[in-house]
Amino acid sequence: MIALRIGLAALFLMIAVTVQTSVLTNIAVAGVTCDLTLIVVIALALSRGPEWGAIAGFAGGLLLDVVPPADHTAGRWALSLAIAGYIAGLIRRETSGSPVGPLGVALTVVLGTAVSFFIYSATGSLLHDPSVDWGEFGVRLGIAAGYDVVGAIVVIPLVMWIMGRVQPARERRRVAP
Repeated sequence: MIALRIGLAALFLMIAVTVQTSVLTNIAVAGVTCDLTLIVVIALALSRGPEWGAIAGFAGGLLLDVVPPADHTAGRWALSLAIAGYIAGLIRRETSGSPVGPLGVALTVVLGTAVSFFIYSATGSLLHDPSVDWGEFGVRLGIAAGYDVVGAIVVIPLVMWIMGRVQPARERRRVAP
């Protein structure tokens, strides 16, 4: 059962990276597009916990770091998505595994977007990336958060539903109200 969950998580991340880098780049506003990989990482973290969130974030970020048109230092997305995934998983842990609710999911996505965007920009500044513009940070963060919340409306329930179907029966009984 664990192998199936890992395989599904890998499949979700590969699909998210592919769609994000090939399709969603065409609807960018101010150079910002929907971070589908982050949304999948948050969904996995909310469904399985902080460890899954961190590992999924690292794997998804690493894919973003190496898939063309990667024009930045490798490891920046891996770090930022791993931390965002871990934080999202902690939110699940704090709710004792009970459903977070629509407002909680939206706030988790906004928090994850802010954390990952800040870490990615901060590491870019440390590495002297010329594309980092702190003067536009607030505007870009607002656009990114808006895109991500809209994308999360579809992606998070779907990923959480599928991941919920592949857990052992003893876990389903324990989580059920």
